[in-house]
Amino acid sequence: MKKMLKSICTLSILVLFSVAANAAGMIKDYHAYRIKDQNVRTVVPVVDNILSNEIEVKKLARNAYYATYDGNHYYMKFYPALHDTDVYIVTDADYDKESNDVTSFFKSQNYQYETLEDNEAYKEYKFDFIDYARSGALDGLFTLPDGLKPLKKGMSKLNDKLSKGNEKTSTIPYSEDNDPIDLTCVDSQEFYNADADVTVTVNEYRLKNKENKYVHAFEYIVKNNSNSDIKVEKVYSERLAALKDVTTMTFVDMDKLDLADNLGVPLAVATGGLSLGFTVANNVRLAMVVKEATRYSHSLPENYDLKANSSMRILCLKFKEDPQPLQFTVNKLGQTYQFTY
Repeated sequence: MKKMLKSICTLSILVLFSVAANAAGMIKDYHAYRIKDQNVRTVVPVVDNILSNEIEVKKLARNAYYATYDGNHYYMKFYPALHDTDVYIVTDADYDKESNDVTSFFKSQNYQYETLEDNEAYKEYKFDFIDYARSGALDGLFTLPDGLKPLKKGMSKLNDKLSKGNEKTSTIPYSEDNDPIDLTCVDSQEFYNADADVTVTVNEYRLKNKENKYVHAFEYIVKNNSNSDIKVEKVYSERLAALKDVTTMTFVDMDKLDLADNLGVPLAVATGGLSLGFTVANNVRLAMVVKEATRYSHSLPENYDLKANSSMRILCLKFKEDPQPLQFTVNKLGQTYQFTY
């Protein structure tokens, strides 16, 4: 037994050393700032205007940019941080965090900013970068391949096969949820439909467990501002994350697989399935994911009676890479109105 454990440790050390050696001279810095009192929807248009004539800059999806200058590569993405904006940067160049093109931009716009100290935000932003890099969108910035990709695909196919015709995997019926939400709110928007006299507030939250790599929780507060009752006939979305999606994605991203995923090598196989450290058991962590995600995995409401001057709340999960809006069909005094937020 001791001999086997010694071999496992030796193999792990060799892999870690190999990765460190290969990464040397590649990505030199991960860094982030927080722009104070400036929402991302006001900052990004300014950035787009400034970078519109920069042929070296390529805009990626969802407020991300990639540029090559003098052989050096730069990745930058802007994130909502409720009333503030976070800016995450990755580069393979020598980088002065106190004085650079980004801080010069902040000063030119009179933005107040600080170095980001939010560890949960850092974790999320780094995963997003790795996901971008593995997609091939960042040619030139080095990151290791996803060593668990075949396993993830296999689990997804298995999950789809098992769920067919199985009523136990169906969505949970909608029910009113008025309990407080103990999550970090990263963004909030308010919309108003004058025809129906309805206000819709959309709040986006960062989840606490592993599923946050793939999905965010959303809260919709729909308020009937009029003195007449409204029937919410249907709420629909082109694509929301279901509980089975979340459990499939996170099942292969637990414990001993964490290190394998980060290093891009199948360490779980190399270690014979033994954990590489003192970590919470997979079944416990998966239970935590299910417990958290279930609250946001109910089906969307239909034929809901929204009384005059009252509100309803809808909770759901959206995929981070492609968050789709909700489409509402409401009936007020025999007239049908539709709006999408």
